[in-house]
Amino acid sequence: MAWTLRQRTAGCYACFAVTLKGSDTAIGIFQIRETEPGFGTAEWGFAIGSPYWGTGIFKEGAQLVITFAFETIGVHRLEARAAVKNGRGNGALKKLGAVQEGILRKSFLRNGEYLDQVLWSILDEDWQAKVIWGGGKIH
Repeated sequence: MAWTLRQRTAGCYACFAVTLKGSDTAIGIFQIRETEPGFGTAEWGFAIGSPYWGTGIFKEGAQLVITFAFETIGVHRLEARAAVKNGRGNGALKKLGAVQEGILRKSFLRNGEYLDQVLWSILDEDWQAKVIWGGGKIH
């Protein structure tokens, strides 16, 4: 928690709650953190509650957060990681236009076991070239 507060205070971290319209209950989160100040690269992460998978909520939120990262924060490159076994997460990143760059072998620990992750990226010029989709607001 202390690390998060320091990062946020320094302007290197943002976290957004995902809520349904008219509700204050979070059903998910999106996070962005600068990985190396001055290099224009940030990492983003997300989690959406399973009852909301396949509803379009992830896609809408992801588009807003990615646009925020490129247009407001001004990053050049946005990275994401997903467990190799996370088919839904990897599929969602691919649908957004992220490029699979490789496998990070045994790069995170879950339940006492080191697991592989897929490294994905989106560059600002790739995102700008995408077809215009409906707008939205970040609150």
